[in-house]
Amino acid sequence: MADVAERLRAFLVDAPHWVDVLAAVPAANVQRHDTTHPVFHGCIDWHSACHGVWSLLAHWGITGSDKYAALVDSLLEPEALAHEGADLVKKPEFEMPYGRAWFLRLALEDRRVTRSTRLNSMAREIADSLVRFYRQNTPDPFAREYRSASWALTNLLDYARVEKSAAIEGFVCDAAKRMALELDRAPSVEEEKTWPDFMAVIPNLAELLHRADALDAAAVLGVFGPRLYALKPVSQPRRAHHHALNFSRAWSLFALYEATLDERLLEGYLDHMEATLLRPSWWRGDYREVAHWVPQFGIFALQRALQYRR
Repeated sequence: MADVAERLRAFLVDAPHWVDVLAAVPAANVQRHDTTHPVFHGCIDWHSACHGVWSLLAHWGITGSDKYAALVDSLLEPEALAHEGADLVKKPEFEMPYGRAWFLRLALEDRRVTRSTRLNSMAREIADSLVRFYRQNTPDPFAREYRSASWALTNLLDYARVEKSAAIEGFVCDAAKRMALELDRAPSVEEEKTWPDFMAVIPNLAELLHRADALDAAAVLGVFGPRLYALKPVSQPRRAHHHALNFSRAWSLFALYEATLDERLLEGYLDHMEATLLRPSWWRGDYREVAHWVPQFGIFALQRALQYRR
């Protein structure tokens, strides 16, 4: 499949441009005052504002341009962050687990790109809160959208490995192994096709199980391969959340391609990315439906490919 490798090379040439175009959308939206939160007050809601700020740091890391640095600094102001952190402690159910997982992603990106430690304290508390949550609530491998355990645990795993926290890493890996024992109750292919969601349930689960050492690469393909190969990009979203499904499938398809070097997964990644990038109304159209959040998903999916060590 040499043509797929060539497609990837061409795609990576254009990818920084796409990151630049996509980041312009959250750069405007994180400055809005849609809520009363002291830091994450734009983009309609807390979690979208959180990954909006993440996307500006990711843009910096990918393109080398610090044009959004002053904006990020104006938002991640120490006193405002202290208020946000105190609020999360007082409201343990708030943004649990979805938004809290995005905050961990933001904290890791901020440290990687700016070398700042300003989010460390809040990230530690959020990581601990996620562990407490999943000690009390058995992770459901097939939880959808904001309840996605795969998304939350993947970000918790990345956080643990950067922090070199053997305790948190072990917790995630044990949870993933238990989730792998439940694959016999996976939704059917036809059932999953009816879900007009923004989180790709099976691809995200497959990524977690591999990265947490619950399944090796061969087992991932043996269990999930036919389902992953058969995925076709969304072409007619059925509701607002459906506009981002191509991107969330894509980021896991690329992670699984890295793990297996199966070019059918790479082809799926490229098909899903192009299907949404080439429809700008899906990510910079209506503010409430798509523009306040979908571009950030696209940047995350692009970052996966741009960080690939070929």
